[in-house]
Amino acid sequence: SGVVRAGADFDAAMSSVQALSGANAEDMARLEATAKEFGGSTKFSATEAADALGYMALAGWDTDQSIAGLPGILDMAAASNMDLAAASDMVTDYLTAFGMAASQSGEMADMMAYAQAHSNTTTQALGEAFKNCAPNMSAAGQSMQTTTALLSKMANQGLKGSEAGTALTATMRDL
Repeated sequence: SGVVRAGADFDAAMSSVQALSGANAEDMARLEATAKEFGGSTKFSATEAADALGYMALAGWDTDQSIAGLPGILDMAAASNMDLAAASDMVTDYLTAFGMAASQSGEMADMMAYAQAHSNTTTQALGEAFKNCAPNMSAAGQSMQTTTALLSKMANQGLKGSEAGTALTATMRDL
């Protein structure tokens, strides 16, 4: 039945989280409770929340970071209609690139939603741009907020995604 399969899928996802994170039994109980809580209170299933926790473990986030970061990741995925795993991957990569804490995932989600609503870009396109500019912008002392604002303005001029990230990196290099 569907319930049995859903339970098996959740168990498999949590087994993956355990293998990736090396979390002890107490931490696994906390992670499992978090995945179930958000699976019951958001548009995402507990299994999808567990998959997102797996991406956080891959990024090296510990239990506390993952629990703190999950709400923002869920918000960003819902606001942008992104796959939850892709949103988790994006948040972990670019919070790290900009030297931000896992607990700032909600701030990132809000910023990305604002950029998507107020410029000619999408969260996915911003992620593609970050891929090519986040480490360089951070090294140049620029915040995620400033970088997102610049990428939003570039998108309004027709320069989007990875091309915008490459152009922004070149601009910083040439300053």
